[in-house]
Amino acid sequence: MTEPRKSIPAFCLLLLVFCGCAAAPKMTARMDFASPEAALEHIAARIPANAALQALAEVRVVTREGEGYPLKLAVLLKKPASLRVEAIPLFGVPAFFLSVHNRTLKVFLAETRAFYIGRATPDNVARYLPLKMSPEDLIAVLTGTCFAPVGPETLLQGRPEGDHYRIDLVEPLKRRSMWVRTTDGFLERLEVYGERQRLYRAHFEEPLRVEGTVLPQKITIVSEGTDVVSVSIRYADIQFLQDIDPEIFDLKTPPGIEPLYLD
Repeated sequence: MTEPRKSIPAFCLLLLVFCGCAAAPKMTARMDFASPEAALEHIAARIPANAALQALAEVRVVTREGEGYPLKLAVLLKKPASLRVEAIPLFGVPAFFLSVHNRTLKVFLAETRAFYIGRATPDNVARYLPLKMSPEDLIAVLTGTCFAPVGPETLLQGRPEGDHYRIDLVEPLKRRSMWVRTTDGFLERLEVYGERQRLYRAHFEEPLRVEGTVLPQKITIVSEGTDVVSVSIRYADIQFLQDIDPEIFDLKTPPGIEPLYLD
């Protein structure tokens, strides 16, 4: 087993362990949020503190030209910005490893024996994943939540909108809009805008109860602008890992390989 795989032995169990996830029960009591701050706090509280999310992800990517290709990934992620991804091939050993840790992106392509290191910027992330996002935004979307930066120039607004409570988080150069169902408090839709256009939208479906919390089992992300792509993700074997070593998110350079730097 290669060095990148050695540090995540838990991934080896993903194909063998079933976590007993159950569909979230439907709730009939209406949730009336007192403020957008209360709604954001409700969304953030769905993810256990200090826990990492581990899952199998069936991914389908569709490009602007309509070409689609499937992926199967083992993912390990932790808010606010830690990520580990390993491709699961039909046969043989994994050939793709990616990590984000301490604002650093690392990628190992086993087939070509190439190891890349760079800053975890949206542009660098988009080189290897079909989504152009910051690590904070990416981890939030993959957990069915929203990255909510706080600052003196951030404006937070909220209002009822049909069967949803709408939250608008406005920064000088970006706006995030969220729609939370008032029937059960589930974040159903997220849209992120730049200065002139919508950057991407995410739709969260099939809420699943996992270890006392509720997560979307299916996520559809559509990026817009110059990088149009649709990414559909379906999770299986979801579980939370407590108190894991942060170094698990730091992909190690395999012996005998000289890293290539992206920046």
